[in-house]
Amino acid sequence: MNLQPLYDVKERLEYAAIAGVSLLGEDFRLQRAAEALKPLAAASPVFGKIDGGLTKLLAAPPDQRAGLLLDVLALVDAVAYTQAKTGVEGELKSLPVGGGQYQELSYSQLQPLLTALTGTGGGRMETIQSTWENHPAFFTDFRVLPAVVAGLGDSYGELADQNGKILGRSGPAAVPLLKEGFDPAGKKEMARRVQVMEEIAGASENAWYLEQLPQAKKPVRQALILALRHDPANAQTLIGLCQTEKKECRQAAQLALARMETGESRTYWETLAQKDMGGALEAMRLSSARTATDLTAEWFLQTVERVKKNPNMPLNDELFGLLGQLRTAIECKTGPKVCEAFRAAAGLGAALDRDYTCEENGKTKTRPMRFYCRGATTDPDSQRYFSAAMPFTLMRSIQLTRDSSLCTLAGELARVYGGRWIAPDLCASLLTEDSETAGQRAKELLRPKFKLFGRKDADTRGILQDVMWGLCWNNGRYEYMVYANDPANNIRAFFEPEEHPILTQELDPVWFELLLEMGGMDTQIMNLIRPMDHQVMDKVGKYLYTRATRGKNAGGYIQYVRTLIQCGWKDWDGFFVRYAQAQGEVSYFSVRTMLDALPVSGKEKAAQLREVAGLIKAKKLRAQRGTWPDAMIQDMIGKWENE
Repeated sequence: MNLQPLYDVKERLEYAAIAGVSLLGEDFRLQRAAEALKPLAAASPVFGKIDGGLTKLLAAPPDQRAGLLLDVLALVDAVAYTQAKTGVEGELKSLPVGGGQYQELSYSQLQPLLTALTGTGGGRMETIQSTWENHPAFFTDFRVLPAVVAGLGDSYGELADQNGKILGRSGPAAVPLLKEGFDPAGKKEMARRVQVMEEIAGASENAWYLEQLPQAKKPVRQALILALRHDPANAQTLIGLCQTEKKECRQAAQLALARMETGESRTYWETLAQKDMGGALEAMRLSSARTATDLTAEWFLQTVERVKKNPNMPLNDELFGLLGQLRTAIECKTGPKVCEAFRAAAGLGAALDRDYTCEENGKTKTRPMRFYCRGATTDPDSQRYFSAAMPFTLMRSIQLTRDSSLCTLAGELARVYGGRWIAPDLCASLLTEDSETAGQRAKELLRPKFKLFGRKDADTRGILQDVMWGLCWNNGRYEYMVYANDPANNIRAFFEPEEHPILTQELDPVWFELLLEMGGMDTQIMNLIRPMDHQVMDKVGKYLYTRATRGKNAGGYIQYVRTLIQCGWKDWDGFFVRYAQAQGEVSYFSVRTMLDALPVSGKEKAAQLREVAGLIKAKKLRAQRGTWPDAMIQDMIGKWENE
């Protein structure tokens, strides 16, 4: 049945509804459409009803046409809708395997995500991340998953890396898509594919890694080599690659081999250590494989035994370098042999706390044999002699592993040796025990009245600084802002940010009391402040107020103000004036920012700025760089007074 006359009638009636019914009798197109509809009216009752309505409409006087028009149009619309259909031409086919799943999601729901994945420009990363956090199922849809895989080659590298992280957590559905169109001689996009593949599939795709390897080039080759670590059967292949590959690819082979448990790998490392122990240790850093752990501990013990047998032996740069690598390689490793190595290090005492000789520009020089502990910084306490560096290493291992055997060892070494060995014990208590128990342990070991092991107050300060170093109140919890820094991340196409070690409870107030007793640890205190209804906050507020208004604290003003607000501090009268006097000078460029930070009225800000201006005029306070535009200052004062 040809329904075109019905649609023509519908179109003319809609036109009449818009143009008005006054000209309806002159609409020859409507009359023509009505005549064309009559054959349909003879064939069907419903079309006959439409025809009757049209005849009545066209014959009706003008004042009755509006109501009749709406009646006929409503009937025509209803009939037209019943004739509608959906579909596309062609044969119905199943979704391809590995292309994602069908999800009951409309295009409008997926459109922002698809636009972000396939488009260009800024703002896309936030859309993708928020969708992943709130609707992870969207990424398994057959319309989305291919776009995420294609997004591994996004021109915005950070977005491509984010797509890789999402795919790595999305499950095996992406594996066929990752293989489709794979180019082993490609660039970083293909390296991301390999990394996602091995994170999802591990050893189950080992044959595919080996198949791609002969044609692979950097950086894809590095990713494929590192992926071979999942299958112990690849040990001999990796040993061969360690001997034939160069630079980054050789490093990838060694890192993969160091994470294996095979007899062949142990033989390789023992042989390599005879000529390049440092290289072996670097590859084994952060490997938890038993072979890597046991060999690192054995080499550590052998080196300590050399010193123990000859405590006055000359120290040179070769031994210095080896000790540094042994110390960092044993970090985060666990087990009986590792505990034995830490005991041996503690037993050396100060035998290695001396200078070593080195050659520089053809001359022999001596330098203190000190090791970086808090990163390669200018912090005076970052570089330490071996006797103080090893307790810090044990503490870092406890923070990053929470291993029970290391925590027990820390308590043992604190009891036997005291000094800096107390720090890992207190850190273990913070991470594994309840708040009150950890606080009690801190009082037992750090209160000056105990004077354990003949310790001086300077030792107490150092121990407390170590335990608190890197600890911050962040995102509603206490976190140690430290990382393990896996060397494998240097060759990965992308990597997930490492999680910070967190405390499962809040700090007992005794830690704040200890920090106040030591004094001069303002940064640690300010990093630890959290919402807490406790009288110790009053003490902290008074302490920080005094520190801010009496000492040199250039650059710390805003942090002092924010922390005092968190402590509930109320007395802001003259605070800015006293701070400026303590510094001896004030910068015009930062005046507004500094005063705006105070939780006081505009009139109070104006009063403090006026007093500072008077001190500068009387030459009792310096203007930084001699810049103090009085007219602008007065204008600022006037605006605050009128608030």
